[in-house]
Amino acid sequence: MVDLTRRGVLTGAWRNAAPVVRPPWSGSEAHFIEKCTRCNACVESCETTILYAGAGGYPVVDFKRGECTFCYACATACPEPIFLPQQTQPWDITVSIGQNCLAFKSIECRRCQDSCEPEVISFRPSLAGIYQPKIETQGCTGCGACVAGCPVSAITVEHEHAQ
Repeated sequence: MVDLTRRGVLTGAWRNAAPVVRPPWSGSEAHFIEKCTRCNACVESCETTILYAGAGGYPVVDFKRGECTFCYACATACPEPIFLPQQTQPWDITVSIGQNCLAFKSIECRRCQDSCEPEVISFRPSLAGIYQPKIETQGCTGCGACVAGCPVSAITVEHEHAQ
C-alpha cells in the first residue's frame, strides 16, 4: 500500500513502498482498504501471530514471524463483510528465492525445502556441485513457511498479479 498521507508524501515513503500482503481471503487491496475498519479482530485471532497492524493500522502479514495455516480465524473474527469464502483461493501470492540464498554461494542449506509442506521447493544438481533451489510455483500455496525458515532472508513473497 502506498502511503499518500501528508507525512508519507513529505518523507518520500510513497516512492519506496513495497507491496504488502493482506490477510488471506481479503480480496483486492482497494476492496480491503475500503471495507476494513482497522478493529484488529483479525490480528488478535491469528493463531500463528503473523498478522500485525501495519501502516495506517491496516492488517499486514509478516511471514518472518511464521506461516499461514489457512485456519480462516482472521475471516471469522472480522465483523465486516470483507473476506471471501474459504472455498476460494486465499490470495494471489508466490515466493521467489533471491541471489543471497546460501546455495547460490556454494553453502549447503535446505531449510526452505524442509519447511515446505506442499513440497514445491526442491534442490537440483548443478555444475558447481552444490544443489540449487527450484520452486514449482503452480503448487505453491503462499503459506510463507519457507520465508520464516530461511537463515539469510533470501525468500520473498510477491503478488502474482498487480492489484
